[in-house]
Amino acid sequence: MLNIRSGIAFLIIYLILAATPVAVCAAPYESGNTKVITEKYNGKTIQVKQGDSFYLRLKENPSTGYSWQLSRSTGLSLLNSKYYSPDSSKSSQRFIVGASGLHSWKIKAIAKGSQQVKGIYRRSWEKETGREQTFTLNVKVV
Repeated sequence: MLNIRSGIAFLIIYLILAATPVAVCAAPYESGNTKVITEKYNGKTIQVKQGDSFYLRLKENPSTGYSWQLSRSTGLSLLNSKYYSPDSSKSSQRFIVGASGLHSWKIKAIAKGSQQVKGIYRRSWEKETGREQTFTLNVKVV
């Protein structure tokens, strides 16, 4: 009976330790108490305190020429911007054409009031047609 309990305890510990690297790799960004905004917030309003930051994370595929071009009101400050390639590109150590990844921006609310982040997903060398995918986030800074 003791051997079975020891075996089960060992198995549980092994599974926890084996899953830890996966959990760490699945979240390549610090998030903690920082809000994470995704495509599902398109057209919606969030509320943040002045001085707080949030992450905006949108799917992007620069290998096809498409990327997000963001603009923001003056009460929002861009702290950093980074593109994360898909896992398939990382494992082969080369960029895979056509594979989409994730673009992450860390934005800080520096002024109270109504602020806004707007994005358009397009190729920089093409003229805007009005049919491009857009993203709008209203930010109420208190």
